[in-house]
Amino acid sequence: MRRNFLLLITSAILVISFGLSSVVSLQSMDILVKENNRDNSVIYANEISNAVIDVFSEAVAVSQSMNNTFIRELLKNESALTVDQQSDILRKYLSDIVYKFGYSTAFLADDKTMAYYSEHGYSKTVDINNPDDDWYLPFKESGNQYELNVDNDQANNNRLTIYINMRILDNSGTYLGACGVGVPMKQIMSLLQTLEAQSDISIKLVSPDGVVRVARSGQLVFQRTEEELRAVLKKYDYAQPYFYETKKEDGYTIIKYIPECDWFAVIDYEGGKSAVRSTMLFKNLMACLAILLAVLIVINFVLNSFTKHTAHFVEEALEDELTGLKNRRSCSLEMARLNAMQNIRNVSIATMDINGLKLTNDTYGHTAGDDLLKGAANAMKAYFIKNGWKVFRTGGDEFIAITTKPVADKNKVVEDFKNQLAQFHHEVIKELSVSIGVAKASENEISCVEDLIKIADKKMYADKELFYSDTTHERRKR
Repeated sequence: MRRNFLLLITSAILVISFGLSSVVSLQSMDILVKENNRDNSVIYANEISNAVIDVFSEAVAVSQSMNNTFIRELLKNESALTVDQQSDILRKYLSDIVYKFGYSTAFLADDKTMAYYSEHGYSKTVDINNPDDDWYLPFKESGNQYELNVDNDQANNNRLTIYINMRILDNSGTYLGACGVGVPMKQIMSLLQTLEAQSDISIKLVSPDGVVRVARSGQLVFQRTEEELRAVLKKYDYAQPYFYETKKEDGYTIIKYIPECDWFAVIDYEGGKSAVRSTMLFKNLMACLAILLAVLIVINFVLNSFTKHTAHFVEEALEDELTGLKNRRSCSLEMARLNAMQNIRNVSIATMDINGLKLTNDTYGHTAGDDLLKGAANAMKAYFIKNGWKVFRTGGDEFIAITTKPVADKNKVVEDFKNQLAQFHHEVIKELSVSIGVAKASENEISCVEDLIKIADKKMYADKELFYSDTTHERRKR
């Protein structure tokens, strides 16, 4: 250990010595690199802005053209048509737009009847209380001529789509509904990915409220929370063509407002990858690297490998890969910790078991079964973990939630959790049901946590019996 420490100290001294000799030359290089980065960033910002405008300007123009006399008269005189006639007319009209311009969808929402039409004809009735339709009323009340909205295209396999919502007004300015087209998200994503790969930058399209509307999946560079984005957007001066901020050494952030879509292009460069700077550093530190190369490689390799593998093994050992919850081993450790406490009177436990998992696997396949498990786990995270419980997956479809916080009403825990389950939505699975039993140590004479789990299990199985007492549920496929 001491020898390694001395080697590290010696290496550090040598690196610092050679580093100091490079400071003067690198300072001048830094100035040139930063000036070059700023010039390049402006070019990138304008290139991205123009590319996005090219994509959306046509879509906005097409959506605007849909606010025409034919559509206005059709909506105003719809009482003269049957529902099927109206649907057939709009189906042909909207499908022609999709075919002609190559958009993923075209739509029209009738404000009088709240009917929603796509290139497939009548699709649904707009329900402002439905989260899938929560765009309609804010857009209607906004007074904006048009807006961009990122949403799933329910009429086309829920593909992620950027909608251009265009206002339909008659000659007197009365609101008749909304229309527009959908630009497939993958088209914009492909555009951003190409620009990022060419310039080694990170690009996000962000709305004025700080919500990231478009960004490459898996992006690791300059990750920001919505609060951070809102904070940096507050600095934006609309009188200026862009906002520029340096980051770290030669990194930067440049933001440019794109009025055509009311979004900001937020461009981040990590820095430290300039070819000129790397060449200069290499030349100045060549002698140091020759001396330290073997030592540093070995030390870094050993330390990095040990840290990486240790973290990986610990994570694998304690976390369930499918659901992201803690696993049975982690549960055993938690129970041992609780049993070691002098007083476990504040402990409460909920045991849970998914109903109908085998039926789901047999009917829709194991992928759907995994979706059911993940849906149940998400509900547990949303309710139990959010309220300070620890949740573990202890078996195939068996889960345990543990808390040491006071639980006032066990029945309310069951009720609130099942209300959370009711929010589950899936394309093929119609129901997510979980049997649950809750037990409080303060209400039972127990000597260990395992005794409390047995009490909760009895209640959970009673809940399961109630579930399968319903003739619509098949016990043999539980």
